[in-house]
Amino acid sequence: MENKLEVSLEIIVHATEESRKILDSAYELFEIKEDEFLQENLTGHYGNPILLLKTKLAKRRAGEFIHKLVSKISKPQLDEFINDIQMYFEDSSLFVRIGKQAMVRKLVNLQQKDAVKIKISTPVYRKDDLAKIYLDLLKS
Repeated sequence: MENKLEVSLEIIVHATEESRKILDSAYELFEIKEDEFLQENLTGHYGNPILLLKTKLAKRRAGEFIHKLVSKISKPQLDEFINDIQMYFEDSSLFVRIGKQAMVRKLVNLQQKDAVKIKISTPVYRKDDLAKIYLDLLKS
């Protein structure tokens, strides 16, 4: 399954945040180097500058990321996520969001607001197998 595994990360950095701290945390927690991120400068709703950081990991690297991610989530949060996993699917992808500010503090905390968006994709040929495939992936 690792051959077709892909993980995408997207981080929105507002003008009031330090991109250096976020990039350093991404490296310390997940070993994603700054030069692996595509950096795009955008303009916000009120003309404020926004930096969009994106990266895509594939195959073994994606598997290693998932292993690190799962190992850093607290057991109660992971159990709750697994119990509600059906809520986090879109098409055949699994979406996970972790707190950006917690990440800067070197913690991994599942949350919906001000989050690092993580999309995990692997081929699923039967919709009935969707939860099983991703649960196996998270537990491996």
